Amino acid sequence: MELRFTVWQFVRLMVHIEELANPSKPFAALFAGWGDIWRTLDTELAEQAERDFEAYSELMMDQEVVIQDATPDQAHTAQQAIDEIMTIMDRAIKADEEVGAKEGQDPEHLQNLKFERRELRQLSRKLGRVA
Repeated sequence: MELRFTVWQFVRLMVHIEELANPSKPFAALFAGWGDIWRTLDTELAEQAERDFEAYSELMMDQEVVIQDATPDQAHTAQQAIDEIMTIMDRAIKADEEVGAKEGQDPEHLQNLKFERRELRQLSRKLGRVA
């Protein structure tokens, strides 16, 4: 099956798994299966960020990572990781909202988190349907 991620979504997913101290077996297997794609993309993003920030931004927001031969297990595992990321984001959004309420502001950073959270929810639902 084919899975599509906006580049920033794939980055969020792979960084989350990469940062886990002891990733569970399914997460480790997902990282191993998609690791070559991730390493190539990570290198390209680092180079773009240094050379051409506009191209970097376009790559992150307007391009996709396409996994041609994904399995239902990989889709399910990716959904689990995205759900974990959303839980972390929910805590960050709540904390930022509390700070914003005290200071009478709604920072742009909070709006960006809310946007990402909405997009990840849609991705999680899509992964759940294909898994």
